[in-house]
Amino acid sequence: MIKVLADENMYKLDQFLPNEIELNTFDPNNGLPELDGYEALFVRTVTPLNPQFIPKIPDSLKLIGTGSSGSDHIDKAYFESHGVKMIDAKGCNANAVSEYVMTALLLWSIKKRKKLQTLAVGIVGFGATGTAVAKQLTKFKIPFTCYDPPKEQQDTEFKSSSLEEVLGCDVLTFHVPLSKTGNYPTFHWLDEEKLSGNEFELIINTARGGVVDEKILLKNLSHGSVKDAIIDVWKNEPDFNPELVERAFIATPHIAGYSEQAKLNASKFLAEKIATCFDLELPNTSHLYGSINVELADLAYSLYELLLRFHPMREYDAHIRDIAHRADKQILFKKLRTEQPYRFEFPYLRLKKDLYASFPELKKLSATF
Repeated sequence: MIKVLADENMYKLDQFLPNEIELNTFDPNNGLPELDGYEALFVRTVTPLNPQFIPKIPDSLKLIGTGSSGSDHIDKAYFESHGVKMIDAKGCNANAVSEYVMTALLLWSIKKRKKLQTLAVGIVGFGATGTAVAKQLTKFKIPFTCYDPPKEQQDTEFKSSSLEEVLGCDVLTFHVPLSKTGNYPTFHWLDEEKLSGNEFELIINTARGGVVDEKILLKNLSHGSVKDAIIDVWKNEPDFNPELVERAFIATPHIAGYSEQAKLNASKFLAEKIATCFDLELPNTSHLYGSINVELADLAYSLYELLLRFHPMREYDAHIRDIAHRADKQILFKKLRTEQPYRFEFPYLRLKKDLYASFPELKKLSATF
């Protein structure tokens, strides 16, 4: 048997793993248990893995996986130098994040009385999530430009916009990993220099907190050169900036990528990779990806109300505002991320046909790519 230790919050992981794997779980709030005897360790972004956290790597450990797209919480060089292979679930939550961005844009446009089709959206980072966001914008016929110089160097078929072009957009949305080194570092990418002389209707950050300089963003929000902000990720998570929470149009506790399907994908992607590493056969898990019927009371809903019925971002927003000035806000931030039920993505909701007829926006959100 291959012994795997995993964060207990990794969704239905046991149902995806091959029979030859013995799964044990741990509570990340209590730290890591002893790793001796385990061949693989699966964590989430809440668990940093580095020489300080694991000063001695057990000989048994051959594989570390993160159930997330980003892996900046893991010192990959340290573990790989000790012969430990790294895997991730990159792309698992791309659709969930793109739905968050599109839903938030619709809510913002309704409240602010903005016509999205007259605004240009700059997508910073064009990996799996940035690509999914572009597809959402295409469905709604919203103009956009994509900025990703590293991708242009690696993919001859992709052409990145210039920095001037993306900074000339009305809305910026971030979908990059967090990096402080290399030719294209993303730490504090949106800084005073880039904001100086530019005006934005809206800044959206669902990537990593450090990508946006929060102090500079707050200053520009106060001055009016940035009109609004939608923030899901925070520089010092689980600590977060209460002033930015209060100023944001929508503030949420790093849940943009949270959905039933994204969490299933995370476990599935890791299971597929560990099965490949150890040459194991996977069980059939297609039954886990079912749709649900949604019954609504016979009321006169607006589009704004329907969007919030299907996406809980305003519930999270209310919760994070409620805890913003509490001494135990870091603990409560973590609880918000683990104790709320996962929403179903729009393509997995079964709604009455007349609802789609009355609200074509719902039909667009429900259309698969």
